[in-house]
Amino acid sequence: MFTSIYVLLAGIPFGILCRNFQKVILWTDKLLTLSVWILLFLLGLGLGSDSSLMQEINLLGIQALCITFFSVLGSLIFAYFVAKLWYKEALITTKHIITHKNDEAINQSKWAAIKSSIIVLLFFLGGIILGYFSLFPKESMSESYAVWALYFLLFLAGMSVGFDLHAFKIMQELKGIILIMPIATVIGTIIGSVFASFLVQDMRMLDAVAVGMGLGYYSLSSTIISQEVSPALGSVALLSNIMREVACLVFAPIMVRYFGLLGPVFAGGATSNDSSLPIIAKCCGERYAIIAIFTGVVLTLAVPFLVPLVLYFR
Repeated sequence: MFTSIYVLLAGIPFGILCRNFQKVILWTDKLLTLSVWILLFLLGLGLGSDSSLMQEINLLGIQALCITFFSVLGSLIFAYFVAKLWYKEALITTKHIITHKNDEAINQSKWAAIKSSIIVLLFFLGGIILGYFSLFPKESMSESYAVWALYFLLFLAGMSVGFDLHAFKIMQELKGIILIMPIATVIGTIIGSVFASFLVQDMRMLDAVAVGMGLGYYSLSSTIISQEVSPALGSVALLSNIMREVACLVFAPIMVRYFGLLGPVFAGGATSNDSSLPIIAKCCGERYAIIAIFTGVVLTLAVPFLVPLVLYFR
């Protein structure tokens, strides 16, 4: 159950040792992207080849949407309370924010992130189609391929964490208050996911929580859940966490208006330090971009721990 955690931790020292070699960082990033595509293609392949699961595909999409809505809402509510109790400056209006990024660059970054999500969905859908029409060798659907692909992805993810130690410097700069941010994001997501489980048809509470604990990190969470539970729940996790990322990119200004400047940071979850960062910097300001980097790094590292932990008590 916790092998994935050990593999991820094993990659971190290699990342620290290689953090000054730009070619290693570049190739690791490329291999990470490629492994994500392969994993999600295999996930779609397994789903498409199972006729009983294909009959429930509409239900899976509805389940994903419901979990996304309430997990993000739970995170936003906690963002407001954290600001109210410990970080009142996060409740100021957006007219006081100063940013150093132009709108065109932000829009390009936002659409680049959405484009990345679309590519991921195309690989997933391509796997479903090939599996459904039996156009791919059945040997390729073996679970062992997906398991080794997952371990490869986790090792590369661990190296990525080791490449960037910036989060620890940010923690020193903003003192202990910043530690509350990722913890509150997780708690808000858990509460929202629990609430969603009562509304989602045929969904166990801990299954909904496991999906929510992806925190936007769709590649790892969906693959772990697919391996440990079922391709169906893994598909829900994939769709739900992609929806979470897109929700932050599209609705960040609305989140700021109603839930404060920490709203997009909490809603972005594990994506706050990468794909969601440009829109957070634009809507919230540079200081909150720093908070987003720290929060995103911590949550990215936490996902491989949290998802198996929830599934352990399933």
